[in-house]
Amino acid sequence: MPFVKRSYIHLRLGVILASEKQASLVARPLAEEYSVRLEQFEQAHDALDFVRKKHPQVVIADYERFGASGIYGLADLMGEADAPVILIVRDVSEWEREQFSALNVFHVFEGSFKISELGEKVTLAMKRRFRIGSSDRLPVVGV
Repeated sequence: MPFVKRSYIHLRLGVILASEKQASLVARPLAEEYSVRLEQFEQAHDALDFVRKKHPQVVIADYERFGASGIYGLADLMGEADAPVILIVRDVSEWEREQFSALNVFHVFEGSFKISELGEKVTLAMKRRFRIGSSDRLPVVGV
Protein backbone atom coordinates (compact mmCIF):
# COMPACT_ATOMS: atom_id res chain seq x y z
CA MET A 1 0.00 0.00 0.00
CA PRO A 2 1.58 3.31 -1.06
CA PHE A 3 2.10 6.08 1.46
CA VAL A 4 -0.34 8.92 0.90
CA LYS A 5 0.76 12.29 2.11
CA ARG A 6 -2.10 14.23 3.60
CA SER A 7 -2.21 17.90 4.25
CA TYR A 8 -4.44 19.48 6.86
CA ILE A 9 -5.65 23.02 6.97
CA HIS A 10 -6.21 24.47 10.40
CA LEU A 11 -9.33 26.60 10.29
CA ARG A 12 -9.27 29.52 12.66
CA LEU A 13 -12.34 29.85 14.85
CA GLY A 14 -14.72 32.75 14.64
CA VAL A 15 -18.20 33.55 15.88
CA ILE A 16 -20.95 35.12 13.83
CA LEU A 17 -23.95 36.57 15.59
CA ALA A 18 -26.48 36.93 12.81
CA SER A 19 -29.61 35.44 11.31
CA GLU A 20 -29.26 32.05 9.69
CA LYS A 21 -29.65 33.65 6.26
CA GLN A 22 -26.94 36.27 6.91
CA ALA A 23 -24.59 33.65 8.32
CA SER A 24 -25.05 31.31 5.36
CA LEU A 25 -24.01 34.09 2.96
CA VAL A 26 -20.82 34.73 4.94
CA ALA A 27 -19.69 31.42 6.47
CA ARG A 28 -18.74 29.40 3.39
CA PRO A 29 -16.73 32.09 1.60
CA LEU A 30 -14.79 32.90 4.78
CA ALA A 31 -14.03 29.22 5.39
CA GLU A 32 -12.90 28.64 1.80
CA GLU A 33 -11.02 31.88 1.12
CA TYR A 34 -9.76 32.91 4.53
CA SER A 35 -9.61 29.63 6.53
CA VAL A 36 -12.04 30.82 9.18
CA ARG A 37 -14.68 28.45 10.56
CA LEU A 38 -17.61 30.43 11.93
CA GLU A 39 -19.90 29.19 14.66
CA GLN A 40 -23.28 30.83 14.09
CA PHE A 41 -25.64 32.14 16.77
CA GLU A 42 -28.88 34.06 16.48
CA GLN A 43 -29.06 35.14 20.13
CA ALA A 44 -26.40 37.20 21.90
CA HIS A 45 -26.61 35.17 25.13
CA ASP A 46 -25.86 31.95 23.21
CA ALA A 47 -22.84 33.57 21.55
CA LEU A 48 -21.69 34.80 24.96
CA ASP A 49 -21.85 31.28 26.41
CA PHE A 50 -19.84 29.95 23.46
CA VAL A 51 -17.06 32.56 23.64
CA ARG A 52 -16.60 31.87 27.34
CA LYS A 53 -15.78 28.25 26.49
CA LYS A 54 -14.04 28.37 23.11
CA HIS A 55 -12.20 31.73 22.89
CA PRO A 56 -12.59 32.51 19.15
CA GLN A 57 -10.07 34.57 17.21
CA VAL A 58 -12.68 36.95 15.77
CA VAL A 59 -16.31 37.91 16.32
CA ILE A 60 -18.61 39.16 13.55
CA ALA A 61 -21.89 40.53 14.84
CA ASP A 62 -25.04 42.04 13.41
CA TYR A 63 -25.61 44.83 15.92
CA GLU A 64 -29.40 44.34 15.75
CA ARG A 65 -28.95 40.90 17.36
CA PHE A 66 -28.16 42.56 20.69
CA GLY A 67 -31.75 43.77 20.85
CA ALA A 68 -32.72 45.79 23.92
CA SER A 69 -29.33 45.29 25.58
CA GLY A 70 -27.67 47.12 22.67
CA ILE A 71 -24.30 48.61 23.51
CA TYR A 72 -24.23 46.90 26.92
CA GLY A 73 -24.67 43.47 25.33
CA LEU A 74 -21.92 44.28 22.85
CA ALA A 75 -19.60 45.36 25.69
CA ASP A 76 -20.31 42.10 27.56
CA LEU A 77 -19.56 40.01 24.49
CA MET A 78 -16.36 41.93 23.76
CA GLY A 79 -15.19 41.52 27.34
CA GLU A 80 -15.73 37.77 27.30
CA ALA A 81 -14.49 37.12 23.76
CA ASP A 82 -11.21 39.00 24.15
CA ALA A 83 -11.10 39.02 20.36
CA PRO A 84 -11.45 41.64 17.64
CA VAL A 85 -15.09 42.45 16.88
CA ILE A 86 -16.40 43.39 13.46
CA LEU A 87 -19.89 44.89 13.47
CA ILE A 88 -22.50 44.95 10.76
CA VAL A 89 -24.97 47.78 11.32
CA ARG A 90 -27.85 49.41 9.51
CA ASP A 91 -29.07 52.59 11.15
CA VAL A 92 -27.14 53.70 14.21
CA SER A 93 -26.97 56.99 16.03
CA GLU A 94 -23.92 59.17 16.43
CA TRP A 95 -23.90 58.17 20.13
CA GLU A 96 -23.70 54.49 19.15
CA ARG A 97 -20.83 55.22 16.76
CA GLU A 98 -19.01 56.95 19.62
CA GLN A 99 -19.63 53.93 21.84
CA PHE A 100 -18.26 51.58 19.17
CA SER A 101 -15.14 53.71 19.07
CA ALA A 102 -14.85 53.80 22.87
CA LEU A 103 -15.13 49.99 22.98
CA ASN A 104 -12.47 49.70 20.25
CA VAL A 105 -14.66 47.78 17.84
CA PHE A 106 -12.20 46.66 15.17
CA HIS A 107 -14.35 47.63 12.18
CA VAL A 108 -17.93 48.68 11.47
CA PHE A 109 -19.66 47.88 8.18
CA GLU A 110 -22.63 50.17 7.60
CA GLY A 111 -25.11 49.10 4.96
CA SER A 112 -23.97 46.94 2.04
CA PHE A 113 -20.52 45.44 1.76
CA LYS A 114 -18.68 42.79 -0.24
CA ILE A 115 -17.75 39.45 1.31
CA SER A 116 -14.18 40.04 0.11
CA GLU A 117 -14.06 43.28 2.15
CA LEU A 118 -15.27 41.39 5.21
CA GLY A 119 -12.69 38.67 4.59
CA GLU A 120 -9.91 41.23 4.40
CA LYS A 121 -11.01 42.82 7.69
CA VAL A 122 -11.24 39.38 9.35
CA THR A 123 -7.68 38.60 8.22
CA LEU A 124 -6.39 41.97 9.48
CA ALA A 125 -8.22 41.58 12.78
CA MET A 126 -6.64 38.20 13.43
CA LYS A 127 -3.17 39.44 12.49
CA ARG A 128 -3.58 42.45 14.76
CA ARG A 129 -4.71 40.26 17.64
CA PHE A 130 -1.60 38.10 17.48
CA ARG A 131 0.74 41.04 16.87
CA ILE A 132 -0.20 43.01 19.96
CA GLY A 133 -1.11 40.29 22.42
CA SER A 134 -4.17 38.58 23.75
CA SER A 135 -6.53 41.51 23.33
CA ASP A 136 -7.23 43.88 20.48
CA ARG A 137 -8.19 46.45 23.10
CA LEU A 138 -4.60 46.93 24.24
CA PRO A 139 -2.91 50.14 23.12
CA VAL A 140 -0.82 49.82 19.98
CA VAL A 141 2.76 50.87 20.64
CA GLY A 142 5.12 51.80 17.80
CA VAL A 143 8.43 49.98 17.66
